[in-house]
Parts: sequence; structure tokens; C-alpha cells
Amino acid sequence: MISALLIYTPRGELVVSKFYKGSIKRSITDIFRVQVINSLDVRSPILTLGSTTFHYIRSPGGLWLVTVNRNNINSARVWELLYALGGMLAMYAIDNSDTIKEQFMLVYECLSLMLLETGVVCDTELPSIAKQMSVPPAKPELVSMQQEEAKKKKQGSLASKALPKFLQPVRMNSMTRSLSLSTGSSNSGGNSVIGKKNELVLYVNERINILVAKDSSILKSYVDGTIDLTSHLPPNVSCQFGLNDTQSYNSSGGYGSRIPRSAERTSTLPTSAAMAVDLQNCKFHQCVNLETYERDHVVSFTPPEGTVELMKYHVTEDINLPFKVSPIVTVVSSSASTTSAIDYRISLKSLFPSKLSATDVTLRIPVPPGTIDCKINTSNGSCRFIPEEHAMLWRFNKFQGSTENTLSAITVSSNDTTELVLQQWSRPPIALTFELLMFSNSGLSIRYFDVQQVRDGPRQRTAKWIKYVSKSGAYEIRY
Repeated sequence: MISALLIYTPRGELVVSKFYKGSIKRSITDIFRVQVINSLDVRSPILTLGSTTFHYIRSPGGLWLVTVNRNNINSARVWELLYALGGMLAMYAIDNSDTIKEQFMLVYECLSLMLLETGVVCDTELPSIAKQMSVPPAKPELVSMQQEEAKKKKQGSLASKALPKFLQPVRMNSMTRSLSLSTGSSNSGGNSVIGKKNELVLYVNERINILVAKDSSILKSYVDGTIDLTSHLPPNVSCQFGLNDTQSYNSSGGYGSRIPRSAERTSTLPTSAAMAVDLQNCKFHQCVNLETYERDHVVSFTPPEGTVELMKYHVTEDINLPFKVSPIVTVVSSSASTTSAIDYRISLKSLFPSKLSATDVTLRIPVPPGTIDCKINTSNGSCRFIPEEHAMLWRFNKFQGSTENTLSAITVSSNDTTELVLQQWSRPPIALTFELLMFSNSGLSIRYFDVQQVRDGPRQRTAKWIKYVSKSGAYEIRY
């Protein structure tokens, strides 16, 4: 069980850090930098300081891949993880400090597939991990090489019978098998096929579009949503789920009376779930039974193998806003010079609960033409002036719920920029982009999810998952 995983640049700059246990403090990153990276005497790939053990390797590009542990861990398993991580970085051409800073989100996605949230290693097969990544590898030839090596290892696995018993590979126990199934691992060997063939995932994807006026009134707001299905079930299986739409609520006189006896209420409801949502312009996949939906307002379908878009909908009323942007932008003139500038005072507040956190939050703040630099001060996050885009980009890797951050900035204009030019500037709207899990912008939620198998076939347990993903569309604020 790994306590933390760290990645440093060749010069010792920490670029990726993921902590899996609360007992490890973040100051441990400085200890490794001082004891190993800045030291000329260290030769061993293992460093033990008290109860803390560091395992580390160097990638071909010079990156330091480090694990931190405070328990008795299998070092061979740690080396397997580190070299597998190095192989994944090579597949995606992340081999130096510049590329890892640009593609750090791919690194975190890779770590989420290789390790559980508890720090347990669940998958180190590179072809299996590459299939689950959202972006294909930059060097696909490395994937084919790994597949060929895996086939050779599988063909030579019979030789392990000649080894002593304590050196033969250990079979996966029930606990490890359940952990690997929960992460959706698709290793080529073992019992991973069981998890793959009995899994059903519903993704409630929503994009919120909003336009806010100068006086903070909402001029336009709507949500475009889809319910996507990923199915790995045997054929002839019937599924159905119920929504908290207005038609279901009015027809049943309250929820619960139409839930089948075999179905269970879903416990993974988004924190912004509403009592009833008015769905408009609903469109369904051809596998959905439209007669059942019109009669009972229940989405009943026979799931096809793979991933399909099961349903599309549109919501215009009672939208849940995840963020509030309060900008104050004024033109200031300097008495010492003839040039003028724009003064920004912007507040970004999250309106979702504190137990949630948004990722990839970026606030794009336009600046007038003729701006050569910006003096920026932020309470959190990082903000940079991008001259070619005529904008400042205020970024957050993670934005916690029920928090507020502020930005103050003043532009540095060229000599020919006058106050009249700034007054006549068209002021394009401020744009916000983000991604938020387990939050529904429309308030839509799946009340229950039922899977009915064929009576004549064998009864098998089905893993059912529901994931809510909210993203930004055109999230714009005028000022």
C-alpha cells in the first residue's frame, strides 16, 4: 500500500504529487529533494529515514519517479509500478520537464487507473491502461511491443511450475479481485473478464450555458444534457431507470409508487438534485422502448454492448449555478503620463457544497488591445497574461466548494493607448470553463436503476454505476 507518489523534474522541481494517506505530510517532498536529488553520494534506489521509505527510479528523460511508504511493502511490486509508470510516460512522449508540465492531467489520469484511492496497486499492464485512457498514446508502436512481450510471458508461464512454491505467482484472492473490478481493470489474465462482462455504467453529462449581464441579472441560461450508457452485460438483459422529471412526479403523485420491487433506490444522488425537473426536447436511442416511456415515464431498454448515447434532453428552468463571478472593471488614468489602464477586481465564488471540488477551472479575462503586460495579484490559483490571446488566464487545478477567491490586476498599456481608446473598447465577456463531478446543473437525478436478467440463464451479480459530470458550455459574464 503506497502512501504517496511523486514526480520531480531533473532539477528537483515537484510537478506531480498524489497522496494516498493522511499520515504523510507534504513537507516530505522537500526531504527527498535534499537527501537524494541534491546529494552526490546516494547510489541506492531505496532510501529509508526512520519509518519512511523512498523507492525511486529515473526515466530516460531524467524525471524522478518516487514512491513514499510508511509500512512494510513489497519492493518488487513497487518497482513494477514505477517502471510501468515510466513506460506510460514514454508512450505519451512525456519525457522531460516541459512535456510533463503541459500534460500533467494525463499523468493524474494514468495514476487513477494504476492505483486505487487507498494506494493499492491495481493495474500495471500497459496495453490495458492505454485502452482506458481518454487520449490515445502518442507512440502506439510501444503499445504493440508491450502486447507482444505480454504474449511471450504468457506462453512461458508454464515454466513457473519448475520454480519453488514460494517463487510461483500468487493467485488473486477475493479481496484483490473485488478491488480490481471496482476500478474497471481489464487485465488480460485472471478473472478480470468477470468484471468486464457484468458491468453497467450510466453517465449523466451536462453542459451549462449562461450569459450574465452587467447588473448580475441572468439574460440566458439553459442546460444541454445526455445520459450515456456503457454496457458489458450478456445479451437478453432488460434494464430500466426512473428520473425525477415533472411528468413522472405528477403522474405518480410522488416518487416511490412506480419503483419495481426488484429495483433499489440509487444512493449516489447529486448534491443539487431537485424535486422535479422539466425536461424538454427529449431524444432517445433506438434501443429504448418509447411506448413504456410515454405510458409510465420510465426509460426501459435492452442495453447494447459498448458505449451509446441513450438519451438527450434540454432544461431551461431552475438552473443550479456552480459559480458566481463578480467583476469590477474600471478605467484609470495616470497623472504622471498620458497613458491609461484598466483596473480589474474580480471575485470567483463556488456555490456547490464544500465536499465537492471542481477541476480544470479557468477564467478567461479579456484585456484591451495595446496591452503589453499585466500586474496581477491573486488569493489562490495561478494567473498569466497571454499577449497573443489578448487575455489573462486564471487557472485552478482544483477549486473547493463553498470557497471564494479574488483577483486584482492592472494593465500596462502602450504609449499610444489613451483613455478614450479604453472607453470605446467593446469589452468581450469573461468566460469560465470547469468540470465538476457529482453535481447536476439541471437538478436531474436517477431515482432507481433496475437490471432484470433472463430467467433461464445463470444468475450473475451486476455492478451498476451512476456518474454525474457537469461541464461548462458558454459560461459568460458581461462587465
